[in-house]
Amino acid sequence: MGATDGRTKPEASTDLEQLRSDLDRFGYCIAANLIPPDRVAAIRARFLEQAAAERRDGHERTDKVETVSHRNQWVYMLVNKGIEFREPLLNPTALSLVRHVLGPEILLSDYAAHVTHPGNRMMDLHIDQWWMPHPRMPGEPHQRPGTITRQQQPYGEPVRANHPLNPPVVCNCFWAITDFTPENGATRLVPESHLSGKHPDPARLDYPEIQAEAPAGSAIIWEGRTWHGAGINRSRGPRIGVSAYFTGPQFRQMANWTYGAKPEAYADAP
Repeated sequence: MGATDGRTKPEASTDLEQLRSDLDRFGYCIAANLIPPDRVAAIRARFLEQAAAERRDGHERTDKVETVSHRNQWVYMLVNKGIEFREPLLNPTALSLVRHVLGPEILLSDYAAHVTHPGNRMMDLHIDQWWMPHPRMPGEPHQRPGTITRQQQPYGEPVRANHPLNPPVVCNCFWAITDFTPENGATRLVPESHLSGKHPDPARLDYPEIQAEAPAGSAIIWEGRTWHGAGINRSRGPRIGVSAYFTGPQFRQMANWTYGAKPEAYADAP
């Protein structure tokens, strides 16, 4: 698969060679139908049960972009919250694609589920490794890591850079636990934005974004420099995704597994 095949975005595929090529070329891929329907149904049922319990007991976690409760909920530490969640985490095809991006040695940084309900707000486009200092030429002032924030970034266009770039150091496997459609807020991504070295300006709404349509049981996998964000759910039901977020072994994980994971979560871990 090369740049001359006429495609302007990834297509859902089971071809591992195409998926790797899409990650390199577009910054993301859509790995179709990795989990069978009966197992997806079990994961979905377990998630909805857990999410309802966390709302009922006052432990609901919502995204910072939300102003209305129960529209955009996160459920964290999935390793503790049901054996059903092991299947996406340990899927060999997904892990092979993560290692294509990051190399053989990887760490699980976070493992959480995200549900957007009808009436949610659109999430700003962003990149996952926003905290990385950007390369500088000798003599140019460098970025001090302790000063970097999401709000102070080099905004620009999603076009190929003409200067050195950081490599991808994180990779997100975002599992479709319901079908992902434009109507229910399928993840928005900007193809080839990973090669820009820039961040999207949250004040702009005219970037050439694509919504990643995927049937339940598929995984949308993007590397840490790719611009992305959740869409608006205009359907009548929830859109559910499970995020298995990996990083290289040199970087701090988002979740503190030593403190947070229950002993039984390690029992069958590879």
